[in-house]
Amino acid sequence: MSSEIRPINPLTEVLARRQYYQGSLYASAIRDPRFSSGFGMYPPPTPKHPRTGGSIAWILLKFGFVGGLGIFLNQYVLFVLTGFYGVYFLFSAILSSQAAVLVNFALNNFLVFRSRESAGGLVRKALLFNAVSSSDLLLRIPLLWGLTSAVGISYLWSNLASIFLTFGGRFLLSEKKIWAKRPSAISPSSR
Repeated sequence: MSSEIRPINPLTEVLARRQYYQGSLYASAIRDPRFSSGFGMYPPPTPKHPRTGGSIAWILLKFGFVGGLGIFLNQYVLFVLTGFYGVYFLFSAILSSQAAVLVNFALNNFLVFRSRESAGGLVRKALLFNAVSSSDLLLRIPLLWGLTSAVGISYLWSNLASIFLTFGGRFLLSEKKIWAKRPSAISPSSR
């Protein structure tokens, strides 16, 4: 336990009195920099450690939101290519996946992991993200073919099922490899 010197809050002194008037509350608030900093008299307090993007749950939620947009785009392009243009559903799945990968990368980079700086730069992250997503197709395409051809499920439902089954692996690779956090100068054990 560290002994921390806490400043006396002038508002508690005023509120402790039974009889007080509104002006005394304002006067005590102006004397205390914690209350008057919102009025531009003092600079806002700086955090001890810079923000790194939030908790893993918040990052997972944003990643899932971006993924949901990607799923919609993937399904839409698959439907248009196969339903309207008659392209074979496995080839359409590859093309629709690549369209969704481009959009997902842009949204993940600028929305989900924007506070993380990595050593490789934008091109390295884009290539790695595309490689992860393309390797995902190695699992999804046989699964899509099996569900559609062997089981008889619609190609749209099979595509959706294959995307959901591989979601966890994509998230872990994105979190740990593509947008990995830089090691901080202060490790948690040295505090």
